[in-house]
Amino acid sequence: MLSKYYSLDECYQKTKVFDYLEDLQNEELIVFEIIDSEIIKIKDIGLSDKQIKDLVDFLHDNDIIDYDYDEFDDDDDFDDFDDYPREDSYF
Repeated sequence: MLSKYYSLDECYQKTKVFDYLEDLQNEELIVFEIIDSEIIKIKDIGLSDKQIKDLVDFLHDNDIIDYDYDEFDDDDDFDDFDDYPREDSYF
């Protein structure tokens, strides 16, 4: 199954990977974008089941791994107050 995000962190042949993804995008089979310089976001818009398997195999063969990426994950959010009950809520 094709994931939504992949990490390029361990990939050493990025040019080869980008060429392959661009070919698929030019054929209007996928849409992809690079996020945070090391994350690929891929959307399937016309791949067959075999093409999905081939793409997933290609990504894994090039050390590109599934990545659990939340676009709205903000580490700068220090608002933890909602995580704990207020003292006056006990009364």
